[in-house]
Amino acid sequence: MRQTIIIISLFASTLSFGQVQKVVGTYSNLILRVKVTFKKDSTFEYVTKEQHPTFYRWEDFSEKGKWTISGDTIILNPNLTKKIFVESDFTEIENKSDTNLLLTFNHIKRYFDKYGNITKTDTLQIDRIDYSFNELKKKNIRRVAPHMTTRCAFAGYIPKEVITKNRTIGIQRPTEKIKSIFIGCYELQGTKEFIVKDTNSNRLTLNVYSNYYEDGQIRQIKFLIKNDKVLYTRQKENGDFEKDNFWNDTDAKLKRQKGGS
Repeated sequence: MRQTIIIISLFASTLSFGQVQKVVGTYSNLILRVKVTFKKDSTFEYVTKEQHPTFYRWEDFSEKGKWTISGDTIILNPNLTKKIFVESDFTEIENKSDTNLLLTFNHIKRYFDKYGNITKTDTLQIDRIDYSFNELKKKNIRRVAPHMTTRCAFAGYIPKEVITKNRTIGIQRPTEKIKSIFIGCYELQGTKEFIVKDTNSNRLTLNVYSNYYEDGQIRQIKFLIKNDKVLYTRQKENGDFEKDNFWNDTDAKLKRQKGGS
């Protein structure tokens, strides 16, 4: 029995070593300008000039860490506990001395040290934000941005735009009572409905927080090994990976670079 256990353990170790050797190399995605290098010493380097791995933003990023293999899955920084990267809060105030309706949209970058303390914050304008009162209908949506949206085949529906570099805008109050406001932007990673508790409120503020962690942004990120040349990178909430189809044939994959074995 003991000999059997030893043989199985040796086989598992050999298999694991074989998988590691199979993966070692550099993989890239030319469209997203992402490059990941897996080294023999179980360290990796992740570099991108465009899409940040934890935010829906075009932002330069580079990080080094540890990687391991579990079955057919590569795990980046398996030792780091998962963190919340995007948070938000919504506040409302009634200013009885002013009947104007003011909307404020803040993007706040928060930097945490390894002990969980905030060491720095940067407050910025949200790059492009869409909002709608009470119902999420195209005719109700308005966009606030520092520059006009480029009109092209891939732009999708472009609502009426307010072009400004201010984080606060003044608008005319809708004729119907404001019960909620739908807000969508890349920083928020989607669209959310925020309830307005006091219909007399005329100062509405949304803060979107992007959290940066000193000890690592890449935390338990998984890649699925398709073969020795391709890794699937987009994992869905249910744990499955998006695989080959027309829509994600390019942006959900990393391909081995020639000579990168």
